[in-house]
Amino acid sequence: MHFDYSEQKYVFPISASLYSLIPEVSPFQNKHYNACAVVGSGGILSNSYCGNEIDEADFVFRCNFAPIDKYKSHVGSKTNFTTFNPSVLEKYFNNLQTIYDRARFLNELRRLKGAVLWIPAFSFHGSNMVTRTLTDFFLEHERQFNPKLNLAWPGNVMKYFSDFWKTKGLSPKRLSTGMIVYTLATMFCDEVRLYGFWPYSVAPDHTPLSYHYYDKKGTTFTMKWKQAHQLPEEFTLLQHLHKQGVLKLTVTPCSS
Repeated sequence: MHFDYSEQKYVFPISASLYSLIPEVSPFQNKHYNACAVVGSGGILSNSYCGNEIDEADFVFRCNFAPIDKYKSHVGSKTNFTTFNPSVLEKYFNNLQTIYDRARFLNELRRLKGAVLWIPAFSFHGSNMVTRTLTDFFLEHERQFNPKLNLAWPGNVMKYFSDFWKTKGLSPKRLSTGMIVYTLATMFCDEVRLYGFWPYSVAPDHTPLSYHYYDKKGTTFTMKWKQAHQLPEEFTLLQHLHKQGVLKLTVTPCSS
């Protein structure tokens, strides 16, 4: 398997064991939903009380395995799909180096209860080791947990997404996870509602915000994403689509 973006020279060998974990057909084949919620991880969701509204959607997308247990009243609990960037394994699960890390990760997987776990495993060569770690873990727990890996196919798919948004005036270095998930949602959802999409350090009422809704109290807004994404430009485009009635963008509290 060749890696995506500008790293086509790197390859990842697909063993028979890894191949056995991959679904034979897309989990979205012939699927169609009336109303879908795409839940970003922005600090704008803090104290939003949008949980009930999110859970009322027919299908709920989430980004990067974001925690929900402590934040249900604001972000809901229903999960049908979540992305899992390789960096999540290192940042929150210590690359599964200890028994404790592995047990905690397995418990988090169990809470998905059949939801799709979507991993961009072949985006960058730097994710090679994480892909191997995840593969070994899933193989180890295949009988106990029987998970299925849903690997984001590299190459032309992401290029198609980027080329499409370029026709709408957006030319990012790389689309954000939220924008990619929104694009996926438009393929089989009649109505898409976005929550947690907000690239600024203060809310509309000028309340200071952290970058993620789950960041520790006192964490300041970070600008590290600027190296790879163009979140303000994406958000401006989403606002435009909201005004046109193409999507519903929620940036204020729902109801307490």
